[in-house]
Amino acid sequence: MDHRPFEDWLLNNQVLTASEKRQLDAHLRVCSACAALAEVNLALKSVKMAVPAAGFTGRFQLRLAARRQAMRRRNFWGFMLLTLSVLSVLTLIAWPLISVLLRSPAGLLASSLGSLLSFWISLEAMAHAGLLLFRIAPGFIPAYVWTIFLFAACGWSLIWVFSLIKFSKFPQGV
Repeated sequence: MDHRPFEDWLLNNQVLTASEKRQLDAHLRVCSACAALAEVNLALKSVKMAVPAAGFTGRFQLRLAARRQAMRRRNFWGFMLLTLSVLSVLTLIAWPLISVLLRSPAGLLASSLGSLLSFWISLEAMAHAGLLLFRIAPGFIPAYVWTIFLFAACGWSLIWVFSLIKFSKFPQGV
């Protein structure tokens, strides 16, 4: 038996036509579940609504503002802790590079150019081996353009992810 229209009529308090009222009355006589629902609905309608205590709205808004302030403060200090942690880890990782830079900037420049050249040669080797997109890419576009495009796509992806995180924060209620 399909209870759906009858439950909708009972729960939504719709104004029913005469034929709908007859159908509902006939259904309530044979269906105990819908009859119980009608009794509960009638009991809920007859209950007097409780009035909130004086000043409830003001206290609620103050609590809500305090929670938002606490959340902002917690997010700020969490972000600061994360930033300091990342900076300290990066400093520890980059310390050999920083010490070389302080001792000999020319040596750092030479080793950086050597690393960049090695990276470029590795990319070209992978392209000739058919491991990269360069094999199916048009030959008149240089490989460095594809590399720049790849890095730009990665950057835009990061920006997209961070914007999703930023804009998808919905209030969680109280």
